[in-house]
Amino acid sequence: YQRRVHGDLLIMEAATLNEEEMQSVYNWVDEIPLTRPKKNITRDFSDGVLFAEVVKHFIPKFVEIHNYIPAHSISQKLYNWETLNQKVFKKIAMQVSKSDVDQIVNCIPEAVERVLKVLQNKIKFYLEKPKGSMMESEKKESVSGSGTSPSSKPMPVPFAPSTQALSEKEETIQELRETIEIMAVSYTHLRAHETLRYLVCRLLLEKKK
Repeated sequence: YQRRVHGDLLIMEAATLNEEEMQSVYNWVDEIPLTRPKKNITRDFSDGVLFAEVVKHFIPKFVEIHNYIPAHSISQKLYNWETLNQKVFKKIAMQVSKSDVDQIVNCIPEAVERVLKVLQNKIKFYLEKPKGSMMESEKKESVSGSGTSPSSKPMPVPFAPSTQALSEKEETIQELRETIEIMAVSYTHLRAHETLRYLVCRLLLEKKK
């Protein structure tokens, strides 16, 4: 890659390949199952769809194929490449320069091979990274995308009864108190009533004697 700085992003332009490097790219691509027959690599890869399939073959979680529409128009091809740069390539520390994209979508010979060689190296480097660093990298990307820290879990809210719940409990307690008072009055009245009947019965018995 030849380096070119654009703002804060370091964009790399693919370097020219020699014959041996070109053949290694063809051999690598031939080992990957793709949805299209590989007849003309310059034309077949120009819309970016097969580039997406290559990444998905090695790192499936990075690619949603439905985002990439097979295209003949330059505008749709450019859209696919923009999506690849933003959603896929940045995850493996790769960005295809505008110059390379323009050459690929216009089917300039050897442009596809040059970028495929870079992609091959980036995928290999990513897959050979220790799993810990891969997870850390993905975690950072997830955090930067969500705007939250993985350690900032919501704290449990302690239970606090609402004002309405307290009011309902107080009403229930008051009703229970009134019920107890009524029961006490009824019991006293019953004892008094039973005592009166007992007295009447006793007087009648005494009168008969």
